[in-house]
Amino acid sequence: MTDAERIVWGALAGVSIYIVGQLLSKFLIEPLHELRKTVGEVRFNLAFYAPTIHTPIGRSKEASADAQQALRENSCNLISKLHAVPIYSVVRHLSFGVLPERKAIEKAAAHLRALSTYVLQEGEKANNNSETVEKLVLRVELLLNLKPLE
Repeated sequence: MTDAERIVWGALAGVSIYIVGQLLSKFLIEPLHELRKTVGEVRFNLAFYAPTIHTPIGRSKEASADAQQALRENSCNLISKLHAVPIYSVVRHLSFGVLPERKAIEKAAAHLRALSTYVLQEGEKANNNSETVEKLVLRVELLLNLKPLE
């Protein structure tokens, strides 16, 4: 093999490695990072809106509407980010339990949507559903592998 051939093969190998790295980054690493960020946003919103979610007596229409909007966005973002990862089940097995199962994320998204309807309730109806709200929050935290807030 001549020096020119070695240079050409080396350049082709370098370009190939670069392309594979970019493909892995764009189609696997970035979508996984976005999914993990969305799980972090769920944690943030459950903590930030905790007074509105857990205390029906202190709810205002504005705070409830903001909490509902945030929870619904989190639900939709979880689903969209999950489906952006092409081989999620394979990647999840390689993550050593860091990533929740696909079904768990989908259930958490459904629970967030349900929770978003409860934050708009006021008065006696809200007080009667406080236990349901607490269970929904705990279920979302469990499904997304989030440490419950104390």
